[in-house]
Amino acid sequence: MRIFSVITYNSTRCVTDALNVRMNYINVDIPIFYCFVRKEFLYDLTAHKGEFEPVSLFGIRSVGGRALGFHALTSNGAQIAGLPIHSLCWKKRAPRMPLDFLELWECFGEDIGVHKFDFLSHAASRCRIILKDKTWIEGSYMFTVDWCRNSYSDEPSMAKSAHIIKLDNGNFAAQPNNRVLWFDPCTVVSKERPDYKVNTHVWKCETQPKWVTEDSDRFFYDYEEIPQSVTRRKPNKNGSRRNVLSRKSKEARSGRDSISHRPSD
Repeated sequence: MRIFSVITYNSTRCVTDALNVRMNYINVDIPIFYCFVRKEFLYDLTAHKGEFEPVSLFGIRSVGGRALGFHALTSNGAQIAGLPIHSLCWKKRAPRMPLDFLELWECFGEDIGVHKFDFLSHAASRCRIILKDKTWIEGSYMFTVDWCRNSYSDEPSMAKSAHIIKLDNGNFAAQPNNRVLWFDPCTVVSKERPDYKVNTHVWKCETQPKWVTEDSDRFFYDYEEIPQSVTRRKPNKNGSRRNVLSRKSKEARSGRDSISHRPSD
């Protein structure tokens, strides 16, 4: 029986049913927006160059090794899939820009999520991006695309998201964090380009073998420190975690209690 369904725009956007949770695969909804598609992209680049068709954009298709593909509904009711970002504009006089300038990286895989960050949508909605030729273009934040469960996203030094930016020159861009600087009058006080380094670490919090939970059913249980020479706690069959030292000491006591007294010589 279907209990409930939740659909939200977030980085792990999912449809939740009774005993069932699944991630988006290949296709994902986006916040709907309206713009133009350069009409030659509706004719396989063979005709109607310089003409424009108004469209409603409502989704994205992600296929590993390909550019983002946008789902669009045209003014005559046709649904078009897989439009690249350089086919889109919100000003008819927008300059034509190469796809590899507007979108640096191809899709990392098919497991995709879309999130519209509230802070970036309001307080820091304005930004500027740096292109391959080192020129800067200002724009406004729209939403963010991200991927998971692929060899690129799982490697911290290679993982990237793509912020969809509405550029002031009339085009759209999909740019990672390290190509965008944001404007926020409350927190951003410098316009210098940072010299930060790429993160190479995978951060995990359950890596210290000297700390284990106590062997009890208390809700507010304590942690106990054990010598480094003792094996780290292991999950038992039902999945709960036990204090290794406590369990061993109980077994030892039980063994002593079960030994019968020897008759005296």
